[in-house]
Amino acid sequence: MSSKLQQVKPEDIPLGMPLAWHVYDKSGNLLMQEGAVIETQKQIDGLCARGLYREKSQKNARVEPVSQPAQKVAEKSLPAPQIVELLDLKLGIGDTVQMQDITSDKHRYFVRMIGFLNKRSVLVSHPRQEDKLSYIKEGAGFLVRGFAGTRTYEFNTNVINVCLTPYPYLHLAFPAQVRSINMRGAVRIKLKQVCSIESLDSGTKTSAIIEDMSISGARVQAGKPFGKVGEEVTISLRLQFAEENQVFMIPSMIRNVHQELDAQTGNEVYMHGMEFIQTQSVDLTVLQNYIYKFMLES
Repeated sequence: MSSKLQQVKPEDIPLGMPLAWHVYDKSGNLLMQEGAVIETQKQIDGLCARGLYREKSQKNARVEPVSQPAQKVAEKSLPAPQIVELLDLKLGIGDTVQMQDITSDKHRYFVRMIGFLNKRSVLVSHPRQEDKLSYIKEGAGFLVRGFAGTRTYEFNTNVINVCLTPYPYLHLAFPAQVRSINMRGAVRIKLKQVCSIESLDSGTKTSAIIEDMSISGARVQAGKPFGKVGEEVTISLRLQFAEENQVFMIPSMIRNVHQELDAQTGNEVYMHGMEFIQTQSVDLTVLQNYIYKFMLES
């Protein structure tokens, strides 16, 4: 066995997700390329029983996301924040929003928007962790972030009442001002991120690469078309968020498909224009916050 190889353990291989590295046998023969998708635990057990190895210089997929450092595309500058009234945003009841406490811990909670009374309070579901109610005390301060259509918004608030009946929810102080950015046509971030595309119709999975992404969609490269225009799929990918590597599963729709020549290899590839479907998805909200935060910090 080559000294440049190290053994792959069964727990290192994620089911249904593209591999983060090439896989070899103990003699150094290539068995599977980076991006290959293993569908069943039986396949993993069979491969590992024979001996499975990867290069030592490559990071474990469960530790590092498989992507080049994200770079902002210098197409347009980020729009300037605007100060708006909360009711002008036409918030949707049931929308997922993020609450981040303003202490040094900066805990993040994802809650549902229940309702609001103008100039009085905003009602949200009670934060939970592992299906248990989180301890939230009256007076606690939070930064609330969310999305309304193509607009991001954030505002500072504090808890004015914790209600447990007839169901757990919070009254938040109605914000005096809300900072909002219209992200339509805003910059996109380049990722070169390995992902998996699952067709909702057939259940088949395809390894692909996200070329760039915005809060509303992504441009995805694959060796062959993974669906037709108008078809719904799920995009699965790993990104580092809140100092942890997380797997995101994003409902999406194929908006266009066309062929291009890969600038590096000269091979023909298929480019897919994807639109994220605006569902009540915590994954989508987290991903949008990741993109928004990256844009602001770049």
